[in-house]
Amino acid sequence: MFMTRRDLFRTGAVGAMGILTTNMQGKAAEGGGAAPSPFAWMNKRQRIYWYDQYALNDQETAFAKYDPDRIAAEMKATGADIVAVYAANQFSVAYYPSKIWPMHPNLRGRDYFGEVSSRLQAQGQKVIAYINWLESRHPEWYMVPMGGEPEKEFPLASWASPDKPDWRVQQVPGGKWRYACINSPRRAQVIAIAREIIEQYHPDGFHLDMFFNPGVCVCEYCRPTLERICGTKEINEQAINAHWREFIDWRSECSSSLIAELSAVMREHGVFTAHNGQNPLWLSPIYGFDEKWLPHLDLYVSEIFYDLHASDLTMRWHRAIGKPSCELLTSSSPDHAHLSVPFTAWQVSAASAKANGCNVLGPCCVGAYPDTTSSKRLLETVGKGLNFFMEDADLHAESKPTAKVALVFSWATRKYFRDGRMDWSQELDGWSRVLIEEHIPFEIVVAEQVSSAGDLTPYDLILLPNTSFVSDAFCEAVSAYARSGGHVLATGEIALGDEHGGPRAGFALGELFGISRKGQFQGSFAMDGAVEPEPASGVLQQIVSTGEVLAQQIGTDPAGSVAGYMDPFPMKPTEWPVAVTQAAGTGQVLYVAFGLGRYYAQHSLIHARDRMAQYINRLLPKRQLVVQAPRSLEVTVWQQGTPERTIIHLANRTTLAHDMPHIHEIPPLSDVSIEFDSPYPSPRVSARQAAISTKVENGRVRVQIPKLEVYAALIIEPA
Repeated sequence: MFMTRRDLFRTGAVGAMGILTTNMQGKAAEGGGAAPSPFAWMNKRQRIYWYDQYALNDQETAFAKYDPDRIAAEMKATGADIVAVYAANQFSVAYYPSKIWPMHPNLRGRDYFGEVSSRLQAQGQKVIAYINWLESRHPEWYMVPMGGEPEKEFPLASWASPDKPDWRVQQVPGGKWRYACINSPRRAQVIAIAREIIEQYHPDGFHLDMFFNPGVCVCEYCRPTLERICGTKEINEQAINAHWREFIDWRSECSSSLIAELSAVMREHGVFTAHNGQNPLWLSPIYGFDEKWLPHLDLYVSEIFYDLHASDLTMRWHRAIGKPSCELLTSSSPDHAHLSVPFTAWQVSAASAKANGCNVLGPCCVGAYPDTTSSKRLLETVGKGLNFFMEDADLHAESKPTAKVALVFSWATRKYFRDGRMDWSQELDGWSRVLIEEHIPFEIVVAEQVSSAGDLTPYDLILLPNTSFVSDAFCEAVSAYARSGGHVLATGEIALGDEHGGPRAGFALGELFGISRKGQFQGSFAMDGAVEPEPASGVLQQIVSTGEVLAQQIGTDPAGSVAGYMDPFPMKPTEWPVAVTQAAGTGQVLYVAFGLGRYYAQHSLIHARDRMAQYINRLLPKRQLVVQAPRSLEVTVWQQGTPERTIIHLANRTTLAHDMPHIHEIPPLSDVSIEFDSPYPSPRVSARQAAISTKVENGRVRVQIPKLEVYAALIIEPA
């Protein structure tokens, strides 16, 4: 695992507590038909060490100090329960005697993977065998990017055999990636390698990394199908976008079919699957990951790149898709591949993981130097971070979130949204940030898993952030939920397309929200505010509405900005509403005609944040918790059955949530106050990791925390 965050994003109020409601999280993805995993132990909290053992194909220092006993002892000392061990390097040169791939010559015949993995298993640690999709031997398999040039060949390694196709090993520099096309003969070779490793070594799990093409490939293996889909031999961006639905469906099938075949080999031998599904919340569907992967994954592995917001949302999403959650923290220090981020960054990440029900946490992008030794500071820091994560693990066992707000994710929206653009993702991100900053517990709900209003009734508020492509059944469920007393907030291009990527003539939920679409405007604009007109930007749906208008678009100076920025000079109101609300049966709905969350995520402007909070508060009947604390405090609510107790997790995120490697100090929070309705007639309240004072009066509980460090948990039990 070694993507950078830049690469990931390149493509493209007062109330009571309803703690005791069970929500729908953990329900298996309907489209995937996933069977329950036989690996129940994955649901326990545990530690993973993603032991990256990079080595260049031609490197004198590689394996110079190889000692499997030392490596096993180091891994044991970190406390890791699971260790991912390289069976090959990042260029697919084997670290074991393979009959398919060439073995790294510096091992001098020693079986690195076999010797290390057997020692780890002998001392009670589970082993994941790691291979990489990236290639360094078959340039004829490399993807050919649309509109670009094929990857250049590097000189052959000094030990390469030019007369053997699988031994034409190139001397690829560190950090250079060579993507094999996902439709090339590489597919069959990876299946064969997986079978070889599993049958020879019997690891506990298996992981295929970097299985994707980061763009449209027009190589000889892809071109015939592309020409058929696009109806032309001129394969360009315009042709792909014109046939986006057909293209992305094919791309998805190419990706998921290999994962299905690979995982069949795993299950034949009782090995769990933990392939890199990356993070569909932040990656364009062009990469190939989608819901068709889910039936073939036992542990969902996501790598987080220094951003705590991404981490929080990803872990909630893991629960929503019904998979055990494994978060790999990209834990290398800035510009240094073998030094850990500060321990304080580990604490912040671990606190967030505990608050969000993460099953497995550990480091990624750090490991051993090429000679197989590791930085002592790295090992010590990682060990301390993993131990911090394991504290209070009893609060994790068989606990379920009981949030009263749901934020909807849609596979179809991700797949079919405007030629793979990520507006929907940024909208989801923006609303999640405001919910966290407002101390409102929330969960992710997958649109494709909603079959009736009953799936939504546990929630007081449903948020639909630019949820553009959804089924009629989902729309009917949302309408029934709202009309029977629910509350729904939607934005942007809500339900303008169906679950198959087809366009609708208008909003499928138009009647519910009292809106009809007349057109759209894209760019910078202004909207009226409580004090003065406020700037905005994005795609504004031009609507007429039967409901109450909360905000109107303000016309701007046609001359444009005087400074070249998005600062439109407001003139006079237009006919187009920006936000409207109306009653729906016994419920209430509110519609915002553009991506307000996306605007906030991109610009972090206070007026956008306050407007979002205002709209949430207008709909939310009551706050599950009333919290007095800085906006950096994250609050989640969970419930356990045995022992019976309600748990409120408190994670101090600090103001550097987007830049964890630079967190060197975590200022404690002072005088935190949390108030809620008691879930039990006579509650007993205690705390972990903090001193508290408690007052119970008229069924309300008020907890005061004089000082909150990185993490604390409130535990409410029947007396």
